[in-house]
Amino acid sequence: MKILSSEVSRRAFLKNNSLLLAALSMPTVLLSRNSWGAATWPEIIPSKPIKIGVIYSQTGFMGLVEKEQYKVAMMAIEEINNAGGIHGAKLQAIVRDPGSKWSNYAKYAQELLDQNVNIFWACYTSASREAILPNIQKGGAVLFYPTYYEGRECTSNMIMTGSCPNQQVDNSIPWIINKAGPKTYFVGSNYIYPRTMNKAAKLVLKRSGGQLLGEKYINLDVSDEAGFAEVIADIKAKKPDWVFSNVVGGSSIAFMRAYKKAGLTKNNMPILSCPLTEPEVAATGIEYCEGHYTSFTYFQSLDRPENQSFIKRYQAYVATKPEWANEPVLTSGVMEASYIGMLACKQAMIKANSAHPMAIVDACRGMVIKAPEEDVKIDPENLHTWLRPRIGVVNSKGLFDIVDENPSIIRPQVFSKEMDKGKECKDGGIEYRNGRKVPPRRVKRKIVAQ
Repeated sequence: MKILSSEVSRRAFLKNNSLLLAALSMPTVLLSRNSWGAATWPEIIPSKPIKIGVIYSQTGFMGLVEKEQYKVAMMAIEEINNAGGIHGAKLQAIVRDPGSKWSNYAKYAQELLDQNVNIFWACYTSASREAILPNIQKGGAVLFYPTYYEGRECTSNMIMTGSCPNQQVDNSIPWIINKAGPKTYFVGSNYIYPRTMNKAAKLVLKRSGGQLLGEKYINLDVSDEAGFAEVIADIKAKKPDWVFSNVVGGSSIAFMRAYKKAGLTKNNMPILSCPLTEPEVAATGIEYCEGHYTSFTYFQSLDRPENQSFIKRYQAYVATKPEWANEPVLTSGVMEASYIGMLACKQAMIKANSAHPMAIVDACRGMVIKAPEEDVKIDPENLHTWLRPRIGVVNSKGLFDIVDENPSIIRPQVFSKEMDKGKECKDGGIEYRNGRKVPPRRVKRKIVAQ
């Protein structure tokens, strides 16, 4: 767990931390107080662009997913600017392509921080998030992180718009046990997210009467079908009722193809995958994915006017970019979560009339966002997002038919009661352990007002 930043709730912030922030993260325009005691952040200057650091891999083995996040980020910036910007100030994208190398995320984040970029839309994997977050925290910046993830990240320097484990596995594992049977096999990419996600899934599996027959992890950069031969042989030997997959990115293509070629199908051994999205189905081939399941809060097939508008706008935007002409034009849970973060960022800056990162964070607490999937909410305590869990099955068109959904949006659980006893995330992104506050990370960098 990373050491946390210094932002707390408004009340605690005003009472305890005003002097600390003034001393340690002093912007070029000093904070003042209005008549009711609230912090007055440096206001947006209409003639001065607001810099947004956009760090997504457009190349390398994670390009399959992150390029979609990059596309929708650029669309959002264009939409915001065409609508007049933020109180007259236009957004300026400062783009970097890490090329699927974790060290590059940290390098580029620091490079942009040194250029007085304080707002970041970035990262897909937990590995890239963990690489970039220390720089974000030390720099007193804010990261809008848009990906479903393993939880256990409590910080006031990050707004999380993807799913927590309870919003993906608490519903889906009991559902598939009821449909396919209790015996399962876990397979995942070998890094933070799959391993921690599977720990959470095991707890749900146990509560639901399931049985784990085996568990294997494959290096994230494995992109050939032969790399999964050993795993698939073990699955065939142990004969589970279904397979739980947290294989991500380009590796997912190889796994799904190798799986079917080995004679394993939706009929005899369906896959429940948390990472599988519409663009990944298209890249893999519908014939390899049809009939398998995924758990997400958003699918392109959601029948809502807001979603149809989102899809049409995205299609129209991509059509203006010749360099993307030969690429599938699909929306997904990952890119929609990215879009939610961008809407939240826009809404927060308008509300605060400031581009100061802590003003943005403060304005995000409790915010309701009219997302393509439905109205969602950023939790005021842990800065994660209330979302509605859904289960989809790949159909013959490569989209998902929704076969189950929760009655309502549910609160994100950052810490597991079983795995993280005594831990909680509250007060606007402060970690507590057994009722005691974890000391915050001190911010030393001066923040240039935008």
